[in-house]
Amino acid sequence: MIENELFIFHAFFFRKFIPEKNAACVSKKYSAILAFFFVALSVTAEEKNGEQDIFQLSLEDLGNVVVTPSKSPQSTGNVTQKIDVVDSKKLQTAVVMGNRNLCEAIATLPGVSVCVLSRNDANWGTYGGIGPKYSTWMLQGLPIDAFVDPMSLDLNAIDHIEVQRGPASVFYPNYSSQDFAGSQSPLAGTVNLILKQKIEQPQTVFQTSYGSYNTLNGQVFQQNRVDRWNYFCGVTYEMSDYTDYGTDNSWLDMRKDPEYKKTKVYGGLTLYMDKSEKQKLTVFGHKTWHNGDAGRVYRGFDNTYGTVNAGYDLSLSSQLHLQSHIGLRSYDRIWQDSKTSLTGTDSLLDISGVDQTVIPADISLSLRHGDAGLLSVGCDYQDVKYETWSDLLVDYRSCRNKSSTLQGGVYCQEEFRLFKDLMLRGGLRWSYIKNHIAVVDGTTPSDNDIKWNNLLWSAGARYSVTGNCAVYANSGSSFLTPGLKASGGTIKSSDRGVAGRDGQLPNSNLNPESGIGSDIGVDFTLPARFKIGIRAFYINVEDAIIDNVVSRNPSQTQATNAGTSTSAGGEIDVSQKINESISWFVNATGMTTNIKNDLDANQNNVNVPFSPDAVINFGVSYYASFGLTLTPSVNYNSGFYDGTAKDDRSLFEPGFVFNAYAAQIIAKGDSYTVECFAQLYNITNNKFEMPWQFQNPGFSGMGGLRVTF
Repeated sequence: MIENELFIFHAFFFRKFIPEKNAACVSKKYSAILAFFFVALSVTAEEKNGEQDIFQLSLEDLGNVVVTPSKSPQSTGNVTQKIDVVDSKKLQTAVVMGNRNLCEAIATLPGVSVCVLSRNDANWGTYGGIGPKYSTWMLQGLPIDAFVDPMSLDLNAIDHIEVQRGPASVFYPNYSSQDFAGSQSPLAGTVNLILKQKIEQPQTVFQTSYGSYNTLNGQVFQQNRVDRWNYFCGVTYEMSDYTDYGTDNSWLDMRKDPEYKKTKVYGGLTLYMDKSEKQKLTVFGHKTWHNGDAGRVYRGFDNTYGTVNAGYDLSLSSQLHLQSHIGLRSYDRIWQDSKTSLTGTDSLLDISGVDQTVIPADISLSLRHGDAGLLSVGCDYQDVKYETWSDLLVDYRSCRNKSSTLQGGVYCQEEFRLFKDLMLRGGLRWSYIKNHIAVVDGTTPSDNDIKWNNLLWSAGARYSVTGNCAVYANSGSSFLTPGLKASGGTIKSSDRGVAGRDGQLPNSNLNPESGIGSDIGVDFTLPARFKIGIRAFYINVEDAIIDNVVSRNPSQTQATNAGTSTSAGGEIDVSQKINESISWFVNATGMTTNIKNDLDANQNNVNVPFSPDAVINFGVSYYASFGLTLTPSVNYNSGFYDGTAKDDRSLFEPGFVFNAYAAQIIAKGDSYTVECFAQLYNITNNKFEMPWQFQNPGFSGMGGLRVTF
């Protein structure tokens, strides 16, 4: 019976969410891996007794429980790392996502500096105190792309978000993306999107809203539980005229309001295979179609993103837990390149695109022992296919870059309580990376196979001084290889400075980078429901790969090894829950970043790009008994640079951004609620400039109606 169910899930989600043009190249490998990880595990399963263990309990059952630090449910008092949880209530009421990016859901946390360029572009902000690529993103513990997937995935599918601040490179691998800033490392932390799984009650939600720039949004979501089957599904559609988000005389050169349409279709299923809920199968699929133009006749784009996740959990006993996951991520982007003549007429230069497919998989075994001890062993795998192309005809593609990457890792971590109040943690990871480069910058390289292997480490400790005070410290290493976009570029070397040739120039001489991250902190719980957290961090990266702006019009960047990058800083986080209706928080992060490059005085002793000196957040949540919800928040960013060259870099100072969410229940019965809401973004109309001649367009608002039954 289990094998039949697995076959049905595989067939449905593979056909539904993977583009046909990618299916042929991944079907055999995907099927083989899926069969190995799931069928092999399922035949080992046997009926267990009715006792319930910690692996099956929900967050509500256990209280302050997280899974990210060790892939197993643990109380935050038993983990050495600093973990933030954005729960479902906060996601539904406290988030105002003006740019429709999941990064904005964590924008008010310490150590984060969100810099989403527009509704059609990625976040280039800072995580954990240094740059945009040193914190990975995950979906249910499997890596996703920190630049693309937050633009694609729908918030309605997420139950809560766990954010680990501090190194996570032993338990979780790099994400071997070749696009945007290339591979991403969990040196400074990781963000884990936890899907909805166990459905407590059936629910259907219809939501519609209208707002600035003629933006029309509609959402349908449904969840239910039938015996041991738990499922949810939904559709989100948005269309907008949008607005000019470029600075004056920008290379974006918008002649009209840019337009876009975005459609998301998704669904998830959790099957508990026996009555004791010792075996669990989860499957999730998501697809996004995003098309429009960037404000000119020949500046169209057409992007399609697909995401598949599947997981299998088996509690072999109350102490022994086996789990495995596999996924597929497809990223297909197409855009037009154009230039403007002296007469103001647009002409098409070419059509360019990126096709990338990533298959991540993992399997791990966790053994609980002693007093809160946990031994975890596992391995993970990624298979990546990447290609960029450019031509005047979509049907005939001239290949510019083409590569494949194989990444594997084996890890082991031990956590144990040495004394009553002292937790210790230590782990090792051996990783292997192989790049096969078929084409780079339009030519076949002489040395097209590159291999790396390395040993990473991580350690941590947490000591409970009293029941209301605990101190912790963590440290770990990372290793990051250059992505093909950085080494091969998206435009030719000869395109440097050529009008209309916007993109990344190649640099074939990049070296891999290695880093060490450390933190130390203290958490207090005080009377009157006060919580205070103080954390200091230090990050050091050797041969850091930095994207430098080499031209602003045309917009061109080039990656270089910038030397040694460091970031030293501190965070303070204060919150209070006054009563069931009112709570507030304030946090501040200060950081000092530096790049030391003795070979180039122009890039020596400069700031790490996109890393501000200070970020401050303040917010209040008010939930009235008569159905009113009000959650205003303020973000302050002191400013950051977009490059490392002293004579050719720009300082961007976002300053204050004030957002607010308000909702009022206008009708309520035993089985339904009708609620009106408003999302107000950048209320003070702060039109600050951003990198690559982008600009925050200022105030925008959405108002709508939500019906739940």
